[in-house]
Amino acid sequence: MKQNTIERKEQKRPKRGYGLDKYYEEERIEREKKEAKNKKKKIKKRIFLCLKILIALIILGIIGIFLFFKTSLFQKYKEIWVQTAMTTMNHQYLATWFLSDEEIAEIMKSLEVENNENSNSENIVVEKPKEEKKITVEKITGKGYVGYVMTVPDASKVKLVDGRQKRKRLKTKWNCKKTQCSWWN
Repeated sequence: MKQNTIERKEQKRPKRGYGLDKYYEEERIEREKKEAKNKKKKIKKRIFLCLKILIALIILGIIGIFLFFKTSLFQKYKEIWVQTAMTTMNHQYLATWFLSDEEIAEIMKSLEVENNENSNSENIVVEKPKEEKKITVEKITGKGYVGYVMTVPDASKVKLVDGRQKRKRLKTKWNCKKTQCSWWN
């Protein structure tokens, strides 16, 4: 097969001189035409592949919506979806598009909190935590960090001082000694 094409090319090819330039020009034009056809084929293949992927995604989306709303596989998430959509004023359509009014009413009724009117709120005692008047410093650690948390009971007595400069650092130390900070060493 290759031998036949080589023989044909040699038959077209002029032996010498003036016709050689014309032959190479014609060969270049033929090559460009073939490349243009191949390029068009590649573009068509890519477009066809993109369409296949798009259709597959649309079908998967429809199947996913069906599984989410019409089966009990995702019941918990369906209840959260309906409750969130129905408690907002502007986006109730998110629930009504996919579910019937009966299903929405059933889900909303199951999520409703019952109010027992016979309850006595006087029997409920809330203990307040004892306030500590002491400043505490706790070390905290985690993945990739180590730090300290300082708990101050009265935030109005806290002053922020930038201690990066030496003069200010000395002033901070002097202020702490003056106010007798328990945590300053």
